[in-house]
Formats: sequence, C-alpha cells, structure tokens
Amino acid sequence: MAPAHLALHEAHCLLFLVLCPECKGPVPLAKKEEHCENGHQQVWCAMCQQSVQKHLLEFHEATECPDRPVECKFCKLAVRLSKVEIHEHHCGNRTELCLHCGQPIMLRELAQHTDVCRGEQAQLRKGKRISAPESKIYCHYCNQKIPGNKYFHH
Repeated sequence: MAPAHLALHEAHCLLFLVLCPECKGPVPLAKKEEHCENGHQQVWCAMCQQSVQKHLLEFHEATECPDRPVECKFCKLAVRLSKVEIHEHHCGNRTELCLHCGQPIMLRELAQHTDVCRGEQAQLRKGKRISAPESKIYCHYCNQKIPGNKYFHH
C-alpha cells in the first residue's frame, strides 16, 4: 500500500472493522454478532467426536484430528491416522511374488528387493554369474529376519 493512502485505509478500518473479543481477528462491524454466535459455536468433529469451534473445524479435520484418514503406503487404503502404524505393520508383513524372480517378498521390502533383483536379472542376461542371495524369513514373534536354513530351529 502506498504510504499516502495509509491514513485513509486506517480510517476505513476503524469505521467498518472491529476485533472479535474471542479470537482477536478483524471482523466487519455489521457481521460481528453473526461471527461471534456462529463462528465460535462449539461443534463436534465427526471423525474423533472432539468438541471444536465451528470456524476451526475445517482446519482441525485437515491437520489436527487424530482420526483423519491417511493412505496406507502399502495397500493405498484410507486408514485412521491413529491406527495407521499398526495397520502398516501388519500390511507390510504381507507377501507378494516378485515379478522378476518369483520369490515371495514382504511388501515392506518389495521396493528394495525389486531394485536388487532387477540388477541381478540384468547381470544374468549379460551372462555374468552371480551368487544366489541367502533367503531370510521374517519371524513374527521377535521381528527379526532369520536365515531360511535356520528358521526351523529358531
């Protein structure tokens, strides 16, 4: 704003705007009562059942709500934020067959495996001999990978 117009702007604001006593935000004088009654009215978040001021509900639902939907990085389903960690733990432990080598690979390791597997497949196509990686099995009890030939004893 040009400095020459500042005084006129301030005079306009003083005549037509007031500060809301609750949120301290500028509100048109004509809409002050409506703002105070409707904007600061308590409403319930449909996802987490928490009481929130009406004018903050959209922000709460988008950024603060612990039960807002987020996408699982493995299956792409919408999951509550408060439950996504346990969901992704179980979802990531599911297996899919690698498109390159046909081995069952846990989803949480599929991207890394695919990168390595593609490189190995490319070397095989070039005629280079590579050693077969020792397969490891994920133990659901201790959350460790155990070499396949020792899993039974583990």
